[in-house]
Amino acid sequence: MILWLASYPKSGNTLLRSLLSSYFYTKDGIFDFKLLKNIQYFPSHTFYKNSKIDTTNDYEVIKNYINVQKKFIENKKKIFFLKTHSSFFRANNHNFTNLQNSLGAIYVVRDPRKVVVSYANHFRMDIDQATNALLSDTGVYERNTRMKTLCGKWNFNYISWKKFNAKRLFLIKYEDIIKDKENTLKEILLFLNKLIKNKFEINQAKIKNIISSTSFEKMKDLEQKKNFPEASIDKKTGKAIPFFYLGDQKKSEKLLDKKNKDKIENAFRNEMEELGYL
Repeated sequence: MILWLASYPKSGNTLLRSLLSSYFYTKDGIFDFKLLKNIQYFPSHTFYKNSKIDTTNDYEVIKNYINVQKKFIENKKKIFFLKTHSSFFRANNHNFTNLQNSLGAIYVVRDPRKVVVSYANHFRMDIDQATNALLSDTGVYERNTRMKTLCGKWNFNYISWKKFNAKRLFLIKYEDIIKDKENTLKEILLFLNKLIKNKFEINQAKIKNIISSTSFEKMKDLEQKKNFPEASIDKKTGKAIPFFYLGDQKKSEKLLDKKNKDKIENAFRNEMEELGYL
C-alpha cells in the first residue's frame, strides 16, 4: 500500500524523504542523495507507462489516478512511500486517492512566509510572482518529467489533507522537525508502526547517524560535492539552482517585503493562527 509524503512545494518534503529513506533503505542510516530515488513522485509519467491512457489529456490523467495507483501496488506486500505536492482533492467526481490504495499519509506544513522565499529562489521568480503562486486557486506544480500537480493555494493544500482519515494521518510542522529532528523522527516511526502489521524495532544508532548526515550543513556540503538530482535548472545560465541555500536562517525574512508579507498573512490568517505562525 501507499504511504503518502505530502506537502505544499518548498515545505520540507525533501527533508522528510531524506530522514525516511536513510532509515528504511540503508543499514547504517548515512544519507546520500541517491537514496531519494527510492521514493517516487506522484503523479509522474512512470505510473502511466505501458498504459493506453492519453497523458497529454489532464482529465484522463486525473480520472485514472486511483487506477494507476492500484496497478502500482497490486500483488505487492510491501509499503511504498510516495511523495506528492498535490492537494487531497476531488475533481470532476474523481478523487486523488482512496483508503484501499493508501495506508496513511504524513503531511508537512511550513510557515508560508518562509515557503514563498524558498519558492521564489527555486523557480527563479521574484517575490511578487511567488506570492501570487501561493495565493492561486489553480496552483499547479510542474517540473521536468512530472505531470501537472493540482496544488491549489497554500491553505487549500493544508486544509485538504486534514480531511484525510484522521487515524491514518500524521501532521507535522517543518519547524518542529528542524527544532527537534531526533524526536520528530521517532514520532513518525511510532506512527508508522501503528499502521503496519509487521512491527519494527526503532534503531537508535541508525537514528543518530541520520540526524548527523541530514544536517543542513552536511546536505549543503554534499550538494557542492555532488549534483543534487532534483535541482531546478536556471533557464538563463543552464546551471543547477542551489537547493540548500537558506536553511532555517533568519536572513530569509529579509527577502520578504512588507507588502507581500501582509498579503500572505491576510490571506492565510486563520490557518497561520491555528498553526501558531501568528
